[in-house]
Formats: sequence, structure tokens, C-alpha cells
Amino acid sequence: EEVSAMLRSILLESEQGIHCVNVKQSLSSLTQNIVCRMFSSRTYSDDELSGGMVFREMVSEISAVAGAFCIGDYIPFLDWLDLQGLRRRMRAVDKVFDGFAEKVIDEHINCRREKERGQEDQGVKDIVDVLLNMAESESQGKEMKITRVHIKAIIMDILSAGVETTSTTLEWAISELIRNPYVMEKAQQEIDLVASRHRLLKESDVAHCEYLRCIVKETFRLHPPAPLLLPHESMRACSVNGYYIPPRTILFVNIWAMGRDDSIWDDPLQFKPERFIGKKIDVQGQDFDLLPFGTGRRGCPGISMGISVIELALAELIHCFDWHVEDELNMDEVFGLTVPKKFPLCARPSW
Repeated sequence: EEVSAMLRSILLESEQGIHCVNVKQSLSSLTQNIVCRMFSSRTYSDDELSGGMVFREMVSEISAVAGAFCIGDYIPFLDWLDLQGLRRRMRAVDKVFDGFAEKVIDEHINCRREKERGQEDQGVKDIVDVLLNMAESESQGKEMKITRVHIKAIIMDILSAGVETTSTTLEWAISELIRNPYVMEKAQQEIDLVASRHRLLKESDVAHCEYLRCIVKETFRLHPPAPLLLPHESMRACSVNGYYIPPRTILFVNIWAMGRDDSIWDDPLQFKPERFIGKKIDVQGQDFDLLPFGTGRRGCPGISMGISVIELALAELIHCFDWHVEDELNMDEVFGLTVPKKFPLCARPSW
């Protein structure tokens, strides 16, 4: 439903004579709406936040501050100075987010009370409903009581992990297809065989689009959703493959570098989806050459939803439109919790 709404929005912009569509903005709105409907059963417009910050800015700021290099983490005696202003920025965005999360929780509580008074069925429950049920459960022990603070923290985790990562991956995928038009054409031909040009794709159709799924894997390799997996700290001294790791060592797994390692991949800087054809390379943490979502108990819990959204949205974007840019495409990156394009993608759709 949200993918179809995005396609209609792009088509409307084109028909209104807008020469260049802000693809980054369209993709951010798509992923924002999907994630919000998952935890709150509704979408939120930019004017529903207080504090002079629109919704998209709030989500971007959370990701930017969370992924910034903090000198105080490595030189502790400088931490209190807040030399980079990160603490000030986090307090500002936290104030906006806290008001938003309180509104979400209050809306759910009021809705539940109205349904109880009218003896109505609760209907489909979203994530906040489930968390409120757990918070209200009389069977909970005191040590595991879920509070509003926990619910707000989970909402923040879902927003920060689900919006920017998915939209950034889609933006890189479209950018690479524009740079490699023969790849886009080959994917379009495959999709036409599966769904023809007379209807939109269904999620079940994507399973039959092998080349499209190879494009997604190649995008994960060159442009992983997060360049570094979340840090881990060794609780005690250990040895891994002959390397001595002292206690309390912070470890980062550099997924970005692994995807560009020429000892693993041929022509690692080239976008070649064909490298995955006929190979059972998995992106869900089983093949350690490609770990865009991490692995094991600390792997991304939203992996299935993320892959489904990326595959379906990408398929529809190239099924419904051809994409072009007037000038040479800039592929510079900006480092952070994610690695977005330095200059947001603006492209001209045609059909």
C-alpha cells in the first residue's frame, strides 16, 4: 500500500512538470510511513511534532548523532566538555522525540479505553499495543516490569534502525542502476516476464526475480545499511585466531571494508550483480563474506522486513519508471550510523 502511494506521488510530480524528483525524499517518506504503521498503525505528518523540527529531520538527527564519532568515548577526561556539541544536539532531539513518543502512547491508551467502554474488539494490534499489554499484565514480576520509558526506548530503536537504513540502501541501489543502465534494463526485462507491464508487482512475485535479488545483494555488498556493526565489548581477555584481545576492548566489525576486500571479491569496486547468480550466498548472517545485518543473537531483528521492503520497492521503481540524470552522478558518501549519499539523489523518471 505504501509502495503504491509512493509511485502515485512520483507520477503526480512528473505530470505536474517537476523536471527532477527528489528520490531521497520519496524513499524516506516510504520507509518512515511503513515503520510508523508497524509500531503505531498510522503515519505521521511533519506538522505533528513540536520543537520546530519536522518528522524526517528528527529521524535523521537521531541517526546522525548516534553514529557520530565521539571523542569523549576514547579520551574520557574530555567527555564533560562536549567539544563536538553532540550532547547538546542529543538533548534537543530527545526533547522532540519524547513529546512524539508520549503522544503515541497516549493515543493508544485512549483508543484502548474507548474500545473497552464500547466493548469493541481491539482489532489488529501493533507493537505499541503489544508493549502496553505486557506493561499492564498482572503476571509480570517486579523485576521485568515494562514502563513508558521502555516503550519509548523501543520506539526510538525501531525508528533509528528501520528508516534511514532502508531508504539509504534503496537510494544507493537506484543510483547504481542509473550508473549501469544495462543492469537496469536486464532487471526490467526479468520483471516484465514475471508480472508484465499491465499490473503492479506483488510481494510473491519478487521470489521469481533472481536477477533483482542479485542487485539487492550487490547493493548490500558495496553500500551496506550500516558501515560498522554495532560495537561489542570483551568482558574478559580472549584470543581469536591468534589475536590477543584484552578485557574491555571495544570491537567494531567493518562491514564496509569486507564488501570491498579484493581477496574475497573480484573487481570489488565494480557493481556486478552477476557475481551472485547461481550462488547460494545468504545475507542473513550465514555467509561471513556478506553480513549487512550482522549475525547471531546480535543480528538485526528487522532483517526479514527490511529485505522485503527493499526488494519490492526497488522492483516497483524500475518496473514503473526508467530513471535518468542530466549530469554525471555524484557517488560521494557521508560516514555515520549509515553511509548516505553526500548529495541526495534527484532523478528524472519516464515511462
